[in-house]
Amino acid sequence: MKKRYSALLSAAVLTGCLLSPVCPAASAAGATILVTNSTELQNALKSVRAGDEIILREGIYQPDPSSGTWKAFQATADGTADNRIIIRSEDPEHPASICGNSTQSKCALYITGSYWEIRNLKISTACKGIFLAKSEHSIISDCEVFNIGDEAIHIIDNSSYNLVENCSVHDTGLLNPKYGEGVYIGSAKNATDYGFDCHYNTVRSCKFGPNITADHVDIKEYTLGNLVEYCTFDGTGMLGENGGDSFVEIKGNNAIVRYNTGYRNHCEKQLYGFDMNVQIEGWGQNNKIYDNTLFLDSEECYIAKGWKCYTEVFRNHSEPVGCTYNGNRVLQVEHYRMSGDVNEDGQIDSTDLRFLQDSLMAQSVPHISGENADMNQDSVLNAADLTILKRKMLLHQTEDKPEILVSFIKEEAGKWRMTDGLGEKTVTFRISADAGSVLNLGWGYWDPYTVNETTGKEGKWIQKSLGEYTSDRDGITEISVSLPADATRVALEVYNYQDQNGKRDINDVVLSQVRAD
Repeated sequence: MKKRYSALLSAAVLTGCLLSPVCPAASAAGATILVTNSTELQNALKSVRAGDEIILREGIYQPDPSSGTWKAFQATADGTADNRIIIRSEDPEHPASICGNSTQSKCALYITGSYWEIRNLKISTACKGIFLAKSEHSIISDCEVFNIGDEAIHIIDNSSYNLVENCSVHDTGLLNPKYGEGVYIGSAKNATDYGFDCHYNTVRSCKFGPNITADHVDIKEYTLGNLVEYCTFDGTGMLGENGGDSFVEIKGNNAIVRYNTGYRNHCEKQLYGFDMNVQIEGWGQNNKIYDNTLFLDSEECYIAKGWKCYTEVFRNHSEPVGCTYNGNRVLQVEHYRMSGDVNEDGQIDSTDLRFLQDSLMAQSVPHISGENADMNQDSVLNAADLTILKRKMLLHQTEDKPEILVSFIKEEAGKWRMTDGLGEKTVTFRISADAGSVLNLGWGYWDPYTVNETTGKEGKWIQKSLGEYTSDRDGITEISVSLPADATRVALEVYNYQDQNGKRDINDVVLSQVRAD
């Protein structure tokens, strides 16, 4: 027991350092600045230094309408990892309110420094709510942002590794509905005044809506590795302007959207749970959407949609259950197989360590793959697996690629249809039949860009013969094919099935597994 406890404790220490995009540390002794009015707040923001804490007494903090500056309250100082700058309400139960003058002018709080903590504040009555610009490792926590003309929270201008958590965002886009995002990460491709590198930011455990007129979270092109998790979305009041018709829109790469719950609430302007778009060639790729629960009211609303956006989707649940996915590169995954990838998101990171640790300590976790978590393959999950995983991470042995099993359906006797999203992959079909039997097989795919000679239009079914295969002594046949980039609607078909006694019923052939590499 002592050995098991020590292993768990060591992993807990590692997890604490690696888990979050920001690791809050208690600030060293700095100044405590208590403010009671707008002038004091503006002066405090101008003079604040690393390690200082600005505490706002309950009240409304609003700039002089004649001040002329676009930023109602702003600060440029940097904190450090050990000496963060904190701005917070004195009493979280009675938070202070930082406001602009109307929804038509001013950004309420504009921070251009790193290692800030913005906590327990109300931000309202401004054109824009909170801006983090050129900021890294900052935190926006337990804030309410509402009554905003455009977007509520904007992480912009080379701001990375920031965290927005436990915030309530509602009533945005009151001035410009098409710019009414809840959280906006990055900048659009035509921006000229801001840097585009807004990477590895996290939006966690936030409540969005009602009356967010655009996408609740918008992850822009040129961004990498942003994460949205454990949030709740309310589609009431979404207006659908400028493509703002989903809970989360992804235009960057390597984003993860997981463990969220969304309610469309009969908002007809909302067309998708999640939406992927290619704004720039090479972007909108390699994203993952999984373990989300969506109440979408209508089967005409898609769980996720994207064209030419490679996205892996799995274990998402919808009501009604008939809601589906739309997109030639949206891959519906059944299972990942990769030792150490405990939560099956296709990568090995601190989340896997945390999930395995919590599971061993009988704490609730959203999902765990027993097969991937069994590091020593002894069919038992214990502290030994946790220790091996910890060592794997410390040695940076985390570049493994997963074996991906993907979805397929049986369309008719001897014919199966695979998920979209298999373009550019090598696909292996595992077929079960009687040992020694002979299968005559073919496969095909839809190429949307090949001209059909008969119709003269783009879009043609490409059919290919595989020839005859003999099942091994276990009745297994495995066949691999390589797909072009734009292939979609992949199908496998049994033309003929026979053994030494003659022709057999092709309906007895079973496609047991489809693997994508």
